[in-house]
Amino acid sequence: MDGAPVRGESIPIRLFLSPYELTPTHRNINNKFSVKYYLNLVLVDEEDRRYFKQQEITLYRLPETS
Repeated sequence: MDGAPVRGESIPIRLFLSPYELTPTHRNINNKFSVKYYLNLVLVDEEDRRYFKQQEITLYRLPETS
């Protein structure tokens, strides 16, 4: 990334999830619980300034094809 971050600017990232044992996101199961995942991001610029962002992510499983 070149220059200072601008509010509202999107920075694409790629995160490989295969090393983690994750379950799909679940919402309000039998009015008892939900499963949510959050990604905590820290961007450090050349002058060691830190920018923080917490983003909820939704995980789902694709059906296996044989």
